Formats: sequence, C-alpha cells, structure tokens
Amino acid sequence: MTTLTRWIPRLLVITGALHLAYSVVFLHGAFVDIARDGLFNTLEGHDDRLAAVWFVVLSPAMFALGGLANWTVAQTGRLPAQLGVWLLVIAVPMLVLIPVSGFWLVAIIGALTLYAAKNPTPSRTT
Repeated sequence: MTTLTRWIPRLLVITGALHLAYSVVFLHGAFVDIARDGLFNTLEGHDDRLAAVWFVVLSPAMFALGGLANWTVAQTGRLPAQLGVWLLVIAVPMLVLIPVSGFWLVAIIGALTLYAAKNPTPSRTT
C-alpha cells in the first residue's frame, strides 16, 4: 500500500470538512433565511438558498466516500479505480459549467485515485 493510497480517503474527508466549514462561514445567511421562513419549501425561487443547500449536501457525500475508501483500503490495501472514475465523472462536467470552483479539488483527487489504483505497491529503489 502506498502513502497516496492511505491519503486519498483522508483527502475526501478533508474536502467534506472544507465544504462544511465554508458553508458555515460564508453561506450562513442563506440558512438563516431558510430557518426564518420555516424550512418547508423554502428553496423555490431562491437560487442562493438552493446553492447553499447543495453545497452542504456535498459534505456528507465526501465524508461517506472517504469512509468507504478508508474501509476498502483497510480490507484490501487498494483503492478501486472506479472511485477515481466517478470522482472525475462528477468533477469534469461541473468544471465545464463552473470553472472557478472547488471541483478542481475533486478532479485532482479523482486523478490521484486512478493513479493510486493503477500503482498499488510502492516503488522500490535498489
């Protein structure tokens, strides 16, 4: 198992934590508005609220992917290449739509995951 293989799950969890922290610091106003309006059906017609909710929804998704990746590494010593593929499937279209975004981080983690999956053992120098 490589150092990169061990770090991919951590990077996914860190990404989720950054998303959560960003939403608390910079998007709290949208959540205050949602709460003030009674939670139920408070997103329609409010793009800022919708964006804030989707931003926060990505946090537990990244936590879950990081946890699953960590479990997989613990069980097999490897990362599945499919994880990298799916991260890129998520990131690339979003980068086309929103080039100035955090999806670059998801794309980088996806590419690193593919690399780690294809190179599961540390290289040895003699």
